[in-house]
Amino acid sequence: MAKRGIEDDDIDEGPSAEDMERFGGATRHCPECKTELYDDAEVCWKCGHMLSGVAPGPKTWKLITAMVVVMVIVGGMLWWIR
Repeated sequence: MAKRGIEDDDIDEGPSAEDMERFGGATRHCPECKTELYDDAEVCWKCGHMLSGVAPGPKTWKLITAMVVVMVIVGGMLWWIR
């Protein structure tokens, strides 16, 4: 049995034109790359941006890190002046 190579036609690059026509009213755009997606999509098929769920994004981690740094600095200052 011969192995079949991946053809250009075998690569799924997102929804087909027929699907977009059929479900055209049920779409939204990715906030990161502006790709048109089905409205129930959880992840953008093009850039991988999470559209729903609880996974914190980079902005959330930056905020948490900044809060921890401020707490350490304030705690150190309070300990020093005791």
